[in-house]
Amino acid sequence: MRLDKFLANAGVGTRSEVKNLIKLGVVLVNNEVIQDSGFDVNPERDEVLVDESPIVYQEYVYLMLNKPKGYVSAREDRKDPTAFSLIQGYEHRDLHLVGRLDKDTTGLLIFTDNGQLTHHLTSPKHDVGKIYHVTLDQPMDKKLIPVFKAGFSLGEKEMVKAAEVHLLPNDHQVALTIYEGKFHQVKRMFAKFGYQVTNLHREAVGELTLGSLKEGEFRELTATEVAKLKSL
Repeated sequence: MRLDKFLANAGVGTRSEVKNLIKLGVVLVNNEVIQDSGFDVNPERDEVLVDESPIVYQEYVYLMLNKPKGYVSAREDRKDPTAFSLIQGYEHRDLHLVGRLDKDTTGLLIFTDNGQLTHHLTSPKHDVGKIYHVTLDQPMDKKLIPVFKAGFSLGEKEMVKAAEVHLLPNDHQVALTIYEGKFHQVKRMFAKFGYQVTNLHREAVGELTLGSLKEGEFRELTATEVAKLKSL
C-alpha cells in the first residue's frame, strides 16, 4: 500500500495533507525517514510514526448506531437529517450502510467500509435474521402467528418468507424476526391483515444487538461481534 494512502486511511489527514507531512520529513517507516508518498508500506509488518507518534491502521471499520426517529438512511438529503450525520470522526473512511431503516423507524444500523461483508449480509441468498419490536394499533390475533411462520403473499405475486412472531407482555407489541428486507416490509406485512404499525424499532441483526447503546449514539463493534457477523 502507498504510504500516503496508508496515512489517509488511518485518519492522519487528507491525501494532500499527508503528502505534505511526508515531504516535511516527519514520517518514519521502521525508524527511517521516508519522503516518497508512493513508498510501499505493509500495514501488518511495518511500524509507521508521524511526529514520533505510532499510527495504528485498520483495514476495515465496523460501527453500530442506534438511529433515532427523523433521520433518513442516506449520506445526504435535502430535507431531513441523515444517519451519517451522527457518525463523527470517520469522515476519512468510505463508510456505507448495511441495510436501511425508514425515517420513522429507530434502532440498529450497521456502517462499514467492507463491501464484501455488506454484500453478504444484504444478499437474499443469506437468511440473516433481523429482529424488530413492533407496536400495533390493536392487539395481534394469535391465529396469525402460524400464517407469518409459513410466509404469505403481499399481493401481485410478491411473497414474503417465513417470519417469527412472539407476543410481548404489552398486548399491542410483538417481536418480529424477518429474513429479508423488502420495501416497507414490516408495515406492509401487518397492513395485509388490517393492522397499523405505530412504532417500529430494530433491536438486532443476527446475534448483534444494541444492548445498552443509547438512541443517537454509536460505537465500534468488538472483534467478537465482527466475527459473528462474518459467520452469518
